[in-house]
Amino acid sequence: MKKDNLFVLVAIVFMSAAMVWFMFQNQTVSPRVMENDEVAQVFEEEYGAKPYTGKKVILAEAEWKERLKPDEFWVMREEGTEPSGTGKYDKFYEKGIYNCAACGLPLFSSDTKYDSRTGWPSFWAPINPSHVGYRNDKSLFSTRVKIHCNRCEGHIGHVFKDGPPPTGHRYCVNSMALKFVPEGRSQSE
Repeated sequence: MKKDNLFVLVAIVFMSAAMVWFMFQNQTVSPRVMENDEVAQVFEEEYGAKPYTGKKVILAEAEWKERLKPDEFWVMREEGTEPSGTGKYDKFYEKGIYNCAACGLPLFSSDTKYDSRTGWPSFWAPINPSHVGYRNDKSLFSTRVKIHCNRCEGHIGHVFKDGPPPTGHRYCVNSMALKFVPEGRSQSE
């Protein structure tokens, strides 16, 4: 094949591909941005989310830095994630309640904890639907649902739809975002 013919063939293939791409782009409907009420309704339908009606804990960044250890601050205020398999509550199975490490709000019970084999403590439901909040997370080239304490807005992890019955949810939580209170001990101790 002559050099000129090869150039023409490549140009035709390129132009055809470009035309198909432009036609597809014109037929694609742009995604609609959902309003906050619509997003809240989706989370309510999917996860049983409820609004938190208690008193919020609102602190300045400097106050959070004083209150939390540096690694807790990184996870809870900067939305970091502890490495898989390093958290103290991953293979921990005592009976009790897992509270928010920042404000003490009860988040999960040992009754809903299970071994997801992911390297993070996992639960199939929060202790109270209004204690955990939900937000879309579009980092890491995918859309996930991040979860936070509804009283102090501290990031605690993510929720996935691959958990066990009865909910089918896996609340994948950073150990650094939790403080465990053993069964029989007062929440204030």
